[in-house]
Amino acid sequence: MNSQIIKRLIAVNMLYVNPSSTNQIRKKGHKGKKVIRSIVQQYLMSGVIFLLIYGATMVMIDFSKLPGFFTYYMMLFALIGFSQSLSAIFNVFFESKDLQDYLPLPIKQGEVFVAKFLAVGMTIVPFLLPLLILFFLTSYKSGYSIVIAVVGAILLFIIFFTLLFSLCSLIVFGMTKTKLFRRHKKLFTSLMLGFSMIVSVGGVLAINFTQNSVDHSSTGIADRHAFSVFLPFYRVMHELFSVTGLITLLVLLAVTGLLLLALKFFVIPSLYEQFSDEASHTAATKRKRKTDQSLKQLLASYNRQLLKNPNLIMQVLTSSLIMPIVMIGTIVTTSPINLQTLTPKFMGVFFVAGIVFATIMLNQTSFVSNLISLDRENFSFIQSLPLSLEKYLRQKFWVGCKIQMLIAGGVGILIAVVLRFPIFLSLPFIAGILWGTYLLSLHFFSRDYRLLNVTWTNISQLFTRGVGNYGLMIWMFGSLFVGAILIVLYVVAVMMNVNPVLLNGGVMIWLAILSVAWLLINRNNFWKKLND
Repeated sequence: MNSQIIKRLIAVNMLYVNPSSTNQIRKKGHKGKKVIRSIVQQYLMSGVIFLLIYGATMVMIDFSKLPGFFTYYMMLFALIGFSQSLSAIFNVFFESKDLQDYLPLPIKQGEVFVAKFLAVGMTIVPFLLPLLILFFLTSYKSGYSIVIAVVGAILLFIIFFTLLFSLCSLIVFGMTKTKLFRRHKKLFTSLMLGFSMIVSVGGVLAINFTQNSVDHSSTGIADRHAFSVFLPFYRVMHELFSVTGLITLLVLLAVTGLLLLALKFFVIPSLYEQFSDEASHTAATKRKRKTDQSLKQLLASYNRQLLKNPNLIMQVLTSSLIMPIVMIGTIVTTSPINLQTLTPKFMGVFFVAGIVFATIMLNQTSFVSNLISLDRENFSFIQSLPLSLEKYLRQKFWVGCKIQMLIAGGVGILIAVVLRFPIFLSLPFIAGILWGTYLLSLHFFSRDYRLLNVTWTNISQLFTRGVGNYGLMIWMFGSLFVGAILIVLYVVAVMMNVNPVLLNGGVMIWLAILSVAWLLINRNNFWKKLND
């Protein structure tokens, strides 16, 4: 194999690992090698951040005496590494769609796949680096010298990385060979990317939970329940030169070798055939058409099809669920007040809290915020038809709005169940979420029309319209900050024993006035102008 060719192929495949990030780098004016350099720097920075954040937590724990905590961290990073592997493999092997382009070039198949696997591996390693600290601390605290601890940590890290990468590859490529995946490729891809997001957020919450569960008293630290699947790694680092430790190490090496052989003989040889078959299958696929559908049903079906973009789904889930998950995790792990003790006079507070929650969940990356631009060139075609543009966009709006209500309302119900809201507080909370979602959907839908982009090539171009990523962060945290102030002031007023009928009634009247004003402004500035 030609090492120079592999090196260049790795650089090419690094562009596919995270298309959204690559696009953002290019928008900054970087070209050629500067793009690759920026991508590598981002992954190096991610590795440093992970080392600092998780390493600071690990240093305070004596893992040699706490196998439960050892296996807990291994489970955490196994999930993070697995989720990163999924998105990287899908992007590099499936979304790049470049395997056929290498056929006329003087490049061996082995070089192509080695470069792709190495590119995927390079993106996983930064997120697993804290395991080096974990292995080193366990060995060092067990009484071994620094040199032995370092060598052992590196060896076990390589074994763990190889096991994780091989297992993940076998699962993913095995799944992609099934007919079910070929029929529902977008759905499977979206689920995998969504899982990647959920696990990444869970890592942040795990640190918070660990810090709250550690007992720093003189009696020591209470251990966690151990995950038996990772205990062999603990035995190797804790009893490296014992019979048990050496046998366990040999078993791990044997399992690693078997997985590598399975990858070599069962996956790599059939990759070109698999992608060729997929291409022919895609070309031969015919869309099923339903008969006796009204124009309204056809347009509704068309608009739902527009939303089946994996990157769009991932971005929506990320921006919609990260904040709620962090909020729930923080509240649950910090012993919140008992909401069962609250009285009906707090109903207005929970209605306002629902509206605030809707502003946090809905932003420029939501479904309804990009639904018009997703038409692309079809929008110009639809404008040329003898079809009312207002009626078309109203139907499109309600498709997006209902989906946003389903997402926000579902998360709201989950919060109410997890935090055990009384029923008389759950109902106004959900009502506030739905009403806030409707009002904000009107704003972001009209914004999409105002900043219409039907020539986009990457979905991330739609997310950065207008104020860009900084505007998105300002919106999310600004909504949280302002909303928190309003809720606190409302709670203070309730606690001051102001007449609940007058207080809640007055707040509802003001909300009604603001809502009507919002609706009139949207109607006059957007819907009415569509007929002009």
